[in-house]
Amino acid sequence: MPRLLFFLEFREKTWHNKPEQLTAEGGKAMSRYGRLMGNTMVFAIGSFSSKLLVFFMLRYYTSMLTPAEFGISDRITTTCNLLMPFVMLSINEAILRFAMDRSFSRAQVFTIGIKTVLAGFIVFCVFSPIFLAIDMLSPYTLIIYAYVLFGMLKSVCAQFVRSLGYVRLFAFDGFFATFTTIGLNILFLSGLGWGLYGYVGSIIGSNILSILFLFAVARLGRYLDLAHPNPRLFREMLRYSVPLIPTTMFWWIVSASDRYMVTWFCGDTAAGMLATAHKIPSLLTIVSAIFYQAWQISAVSESGQGRSTSKFYSETYDYYLTLLFLAGSGIMMLIQPITRILYAPSYYESWRFVPFLVVGEVFSSLVTFLGSFYMVSKRNATVPVAICAGAVVNIGLNLLLIPRAGVLGASFATLISYLVSFGIRAVDIRRLVEIDLRILPTAVSFLLMMAQGALLMRSSEHVFLIQLGMFLLMLLANLRAVVRLVFGVLGQLRSLYQS
Repeated sequence: MPRLLFFLEFREKTWHNKPEQLTAEGGKAMSRYGRLMGNTMVFAIGSFSSKLLVFFMLRYYTSMLTPAEFGISDRITTTCNLLMPFVMLSINEAILRFAMDRSFSRAQVFTIGIKTVLAGFIVFCVFSPIFLAIDMLSPYTLIIYAYVLFGMLKSVCAQFVRSLGYVRLFAFDGFFATFTTIGLNILFLSGLGWGLYGYVGSIIGSNILSILFLFAVARLGRYLDLAHPNPRLFREMLRYSVPLIPTTMFWWIVSASDRYMVTWFCGDTAAGMLATAHKIPSLLTIVSAIFYQAWQISAVSESGQGRSTSKFYSETYDYYLTLLFLAGSGIMMLIQPITRILYAPSYYESWRFVPFLVVGEVFSSLVTFLGSFYMVSKRNATVPVAICAGAVVNIGLNLLLIPRAGVLGASFATLISYLVSFGIRAVDIRRLVEIDLRILPTAVSFLLMMAQGALLMRSSEHVFLIQLGMFLLMLLANLRAVVRLVFGVLGQLRSLYQS
């Protein structure tokens, strides 16, 4: 009993803190930049190390799975990630926004999320004959359904925990999920030899353990309010979430449909090479996702404060833009050694498809950042427009380029579609917020990255020196923002130390 009491006390002090307590001491509230940086550091500590560990596991995965098996497993997970927003009506996005709004009952918000997931899954089961009729998916129908169910429940629980302000718990759950996934991977792949079923099954098992963990530590059961349904709140949440469904579909077309087309035109092995090529830009995705998780909290809490908010949004965007281009340029510089270290020899040539994907990921992250302003204003009606245009361009270019250029054509199509989406969203977002999008620095940095990618694919001698020179040029082009960012971070760290 004493041990149990100690655990409960530790749990309350460690996880159940509100955002103000996480970012201030001695009753002194930190600045908006300090809150953003503090939350980003929490997410980084909890997420980056674990995500980086998964990245370094690529050598293990590519040794245990053939390119064809890796391509199939990637197709299964991609399909599931597309299906989940449709099945649960993107209610997980509404949970984050509405639970942060103190005018709504958090218990009712969470209950609506769980009910929507379960009801959607029951309807989803009716469509199982469709999956059984699709040759590419029919052998994997059962595992697809398990992935979708527990993936949805995990998303609802995690978003609700984040909306409660339990930032450290949310971050630690990412760390916990990573280690359980890796442990189950080793058990299922090396121990039991289940191949691609083991790879996908480890993700499902990790989601189940994560759900149980969040329910136990955050005591989510106390937020289930089955006795007091709130139809009005449900309708408001659906008005917010349903417009995001086509956005998710179009994002999927832009980011993942090329894998199906490459499979169709070039086979499973080529699709596996494309899937592994996508893993290197995921380094950039990790960095941007960590920041975006913290940014969503700041964007909502700082909204509606006039000119100071506009300045905060513009400066944050400028810093984010700079970090993305520098990180993208750095990844481009290291593509070949990263591929040689992390991939089995049979996957090495996949590095040739990475440069376009890295540049595309930069603009994908910018599109996502700008999308946060729709969340702040609860105006999601025009959200799909930019992504829809990108999806149409992506399909057209894939059909045109993949038969002629194979996987390289698919990666180029992905880049162009992200550029189109960014251009449209950059124009549309000015209706909602006053923000300096730094168009000229963006154009200069984009041209530098494209030149860097072209030199990488053409150069055979002194590759690293050439790439290092291009990275230094990128640093020089963004020197003003880099200096401001460094001094800003140092100032916030000094404030933290003095408070």
